[in-house]
Amino acid sequence: MSGKKQLNDNQLFKRQKVRDARQIRTEAIKQDKHSDLSDAGGMLKVGEFIHSRKYEITSLQMAMKSSKNSGSTRVFQALPRKLRRRTASHNVKHIPRRMRNRALREMRKSNVADVKKGDEPPKSKYRNHGLTNRQLYKMRMAVKLLRLATRSTALQLTLPKAVTLKNTRIRNKIKTLKKAIKTHSSRRKINRLNNSMGSHDIVAVNELAPLPKTKIKYLKRQKLFAWLPTHVWNAKRSHMMKRWGYQIAWAPTQKCFKMTHRLGSETAASDGALCMDTSFYGTMFVTTKEGSDKQCLDNLVGKLTKNKANKKKYKRKISWFEGKLYHPEETETIMGPMELLWINDSKILIRLHPALYGRVFDILCKTKTEGLDILDGRFALSSFTIRGAAALSSLLSIFRSTEASQSYRQLLGIAKLSDYSMLPKSTIFGFKALDPRYLTTPHLPNTVTNSKTLVDSIIEIQNSPPQAELKGIIDRLTESKDRTESYNNQHTLKMIAKRRRYELEKNDKYSGSSRVLKFHKEKDPEIPLLVIKRQKVNDWLVVLPWFWLLPFWYQLNKIPRVYHIGLRQVQQLQYEHGQFYYPDDYPFTETGYLESKIYKRESSYSHWKKKPIGKRVNYEKIKDVHSTTLPAFQGEIGDPFCADWKLLQILRNGMRYLTKDSGQIKLIDPAKTGQFDDQRNRMVGNINDLLELYKDLTEDKLQEDTKIPVKLCNSRKATICTSTINTVTEISSTQLNVTPVSCICVEKGRPKDNARIYKIPDSHIDYWISVANGEYLANGKKLHNQNPPKPEAYDLIGFATSGSFNLGKGMGTCTGFVDSEYFTNKNPHFLLLRNPGTNIYRLARCEQVTI
Repeated sequence: MSGKKQLNDNQLFKRQKVRDARQIRTEAIKQDKHSDLSDAGGMLKVGEFIHSRKYEITSLQMAMKSSKNSGSTRVFQALPRKLRRRTASHNVKHIPRRMRNRALREMRKSNVADVKKGDEPPKSKYRNHGLTNRQLYKMRMAVKLLRLATRSTALQLTLPKAVTLKNTRIRNKIKTLKKAIKTHSSRRKINRLNNSMGSHDIVAVNELAPLPKTKIKYLKRQKLFAWLPTHVWNAKRSHMMKRWGYQIAWAPTQKCFKMTHRLGSETAASDGALCMDTSFYGTMFVTTKEGSDKQCLDNLVGKLTKNKANKKKYKRKISWFEGKLYHPEETETIMGPMELLWINDSKILIRLHPALYGRVFDILCKTKTEGLDILDGRFALSSFTIRGAAALSSLLSIFRSTEASQSYRQLLGIAKLSDYSMLPKSTIFGFKALDPRYLTTPHLPNTVTNSKTLVDSIIEIQNSPPQAELKGIIDRLTESKDRTESYNNQHTLKMIAKRRRYELEKNDKYSGSSRVLKFHKEKDPEIPLLVIKRQKVNDWLVVLPWFWLLPFWYQLNKIPRVYHIGLRQVQQLQYEHGQFYYPDDYPFTETGYLESKIYKRESSYSHWKKKPIGKRVNYEKIKDVHSTTLPAFQGEIGDPFCADWKLLQILRNGMRYLTKDSGQIKLIDPAKTGQFDDQRNRMVGNINDLLELYKDLTEDKLQEDTKIPVKLCNSRKATICTSTINTVTEISSTQLNVTPVSCICVEKGRPKDNARIYKIPDSHIDYWISVANGEYLANGKKLHNQNPPKPEAYDLIGFATSGSFNLGKGMGTCTGFVDSEYFTNKNPHFLLLRNPGTNIYRLARCEQVTI
């Protein structure tokens, strides 16, 4: 086989198209007695020669013209991939200005060609919903004319003889018209509120708030799953998913794995920013009633966070809390991550993942004391996140303060800062912002270049944060009355365009791309917003009223090198930084366990089932998975489509049960088969019996234990308390302590999700340590042994929750959980990884981490 790349059918077609365009066809001319040369033989007869070669010359001209046009592209084909959309071909405003004239010429030519072919012009895609002012006026005039016809004898005489008052039913027609006028008139008045956009605050006390009302055109699509403010924008550019009552962007339609790593990871490799609409995160407010004890709120926060959010730095200072959420009644049960902000002594803000929000809200409503009120603000506050080296400069390109603000001035001082890990942990900015649509194009303010040095600005943020000013902004942002006031005089795009034209005609200096409409306090809205630096995930969170998100989102995505992402990219960034992503990497919580056992398992199984039988991995026929093959499992051990925590619980607890007396472990007893006691419970005497017990519990769906089989143990101490197992029933009923770990492959290998984690047997430690140190041949090349020793089935100690090739490390890495007992002994910090469906083991260096 040759080394040249094989071309596909499309490439062959394009190559042949260019060749046909450049081919010059010639006409065969027979040689006769007439010659193009003169009798002397040295002079060419130009006229006769051109006449005889007329066909070749015409063919040459046609070939040059067709060759020129064969490789040409239209304007919309020459755009970068980010701007190539079907909607762009119908709207020249969606492409750069330098290309609009050419696009108009091309569209004009296409329209002329369509008219010549006899094609009809396309109909308008817009439909009328409801009645316009003109239609309402015509209906009112029709009612007046019908009433006049019933009273005026002269008007009745002008009507045809067949038309009389008896057979026309004028009263019914008047009644129908008046009803239609009343219905449409009332609709038009409801949506106006205090602005022309129909924006209003949505909040409910001690119950979940209703979904925000939207256009009638989209009502049927939002009955079960709410749309975020940026849904229509994201639906054109991203793959969407329906989860947790929302339609959320899963990933952009364009490939962005490497771009996400470059822009969102380390600042040295980043020259842009990544933004995401996170309005699907639920926000609730817990307040104390008037006259009630404020200590009840303090006690509730202590139960939810194990007294971590009650510290002075969170209560007395304005500091954003990020930590674990505990069940208010079951204090040792972790429910998931949470974010909390103390507004004052009698009010807090809690921000939760949507998979957790509804359950926590119901628990708080049921278990709350008499002095607390729970306010649902899911559709009252919206938010978006942004990260990357250009995050701060991008935000300041669309932010303008409406008044003198110390917090805004401090934010301007760090506009050029790319590594925002230098800032204090509790960095928060808050101010009243101008409508971003007042800016013609996003750009940095002129005062940025004249600001202080970065070091002085960082010191000022650390030493003198404007606490009083921030407190005022937080109060305005968390009060329903103030949020409604922020929508006062919210303008439509037509109103802003009309105002901009007026400024152009009035003021000659109002020109250029840096122009901004002047702010009038009486006529223009003021938008309270918070810019919060989140320490754990290392990004910026912007919180603002719900109906103000879309204007900021449109302006933000106009900035060069700012890209939108989805949940898949958030998971990728957290994985590359060794962080745990909720709910996939939280199997010790109810939501995380169900996510792995039901949702992800069904997704993996359906993907495997759709493949042809010849392309599927037959998990039951994989050979040599372990050193010894047991009868209980032929091939892959456990469920191959998920991390089987139930198997790990039975296997590790069963090991403690088998070694409680003698300390010896038997794989199988060849003289006995499975045995049962008088109550028909399986008797466990070896490893094979443990696996049979697992099969009994998982195959019987009616008796399957719904309790979470594992629980988190974050302790880094040398001794971790492990419960003793004395009976067979305790094997499946006692929760297994698991510890989070981060693993990095030493040599080759790319661990996948649900990879199996094994400890190294004592007899194999010397071999694997020599592999870690490296065995080299005489020529300097590394020796890779293809037949390493394999562990037994009972050496399984954990599972990987997220695994792939890490672009930041340059090798395969994974995060997962292992049995906490592994760290009690002085075991080497090496583990073995095996992907499900394979019998290849990879050596990995493990490190205990903390969630």
